Amino acid sequence: MKIFIIHGEGGLAIVVKKLRVSKGFQVTVPSETREKYRLEPGDEVMWVDTGKEIFVRPLGKAVRLTDVVGKYETEGFDSVLEHDEVVSGEH
Repeated sequence: MKIFIIHGEGGLAIVVKKLRVSKGFQVTVPSETREKYRLEPGDEVMWVDTGKEIFVRPLGKAVRLTDVVGKYETEGFDSVLEHDEVVSGEH
């Protein structure tokens, strides 16, 4: 596998990986990509064929509330108050 990194404006870096198609017409997802997108066996990806290029994109996974609680800054936001306002129709 060959890896190319293309640096763009604003610090954007695009990682391009050259993979080989096997006799069974399969490719292996590189470990760095599996880890970055937390891909596991059975996960689905989207195959996008533009007619000129092919892109592979991971499909979003269902997120459990326990996966995100405490991971985002919520200063000035009261989730209990927000919930009560939405439920009461005041929001």
